[in-house]
Amino acid sequence: MANEFTRKADITYRRDSPFSYECHACSRCCYDKVIQLNPYEVARLARNRSIGTTEFLARFTERSGTALRRTQTGACVFLTPQGCSVHSDRPLVCRLYPLGRKVSADSEETFRQVEPHPQTEGVYGENGTVQDFLDRQGVQPFIEAVDRYVELTGRMVSAVHLAMNNNDVLRTDVQSIVEDAGRQNVGTVPDWFDMDRVLARFCTARHISVPSDMTEKMNLHIQAVGEQVSGSTL
Repeated sequence: MANEFTRKADITYRRDSPFSYECHACSRCCYDKVIQLNPYEVARLARNRSIGTTEFLARFTERSGTALRRTQTGACVFLTPQGCSVHSDRPLVCRLYPLGRKVSADSEETFRQVEPHPQTEGVYGENGTVQDFLDRQGVQPFIEAVDRYVELTGRMVSAVHLAMNNNDVLRTDVQSIVEDAGRQNVGTVPDWFDMDRVLARFCTARHISVPSDMTEKMNLHIQAVGEQVSGSTL
């Protein structure tokens, strides 16, 4: 199917910019892509598969848990002949496609079109706005989650840098870990990234129940990790 509208790779979009995209489920965008994950997305996908986050991270992710695993053909691990098997809980990067989102240091949000498969059957147009497209894809809770985890990881990086500056032994240990990871191009999933594991420990210590609502679980997970950061116990 030919595109009725030429893709505009060099245009910066905002939420009120004219834009539309009609997916025809050709699944060509599901190959050879690094589908990045945050703990909220991992938790949603784990629930979709009726397993815990610890098992999900071990079975379905790569790059230390931060990306979905791909098959030998380069396909997303959840691609089936019928299409995406986790479509209702697909990650933000999949929901945004064919757009990519960027947030600047001063919190300015912009979007750009990403490079599609040369044989994509998706149809680009201007029959609406970027906001209309985002609403149809149900991105808002995913955007809120990624923004909160970006802020949290920034705090974690700052805490590690501060600790390294004050501890020569720790600085040497961190450098060794980074070098090993670079040589192996693989790493174990960081403890903090596993939402179920963190919440089990956190809630047990406070004699409270782990919430069932996904947003409440995320809020508590961020609180738990944030307290670790503040206490320098990462």
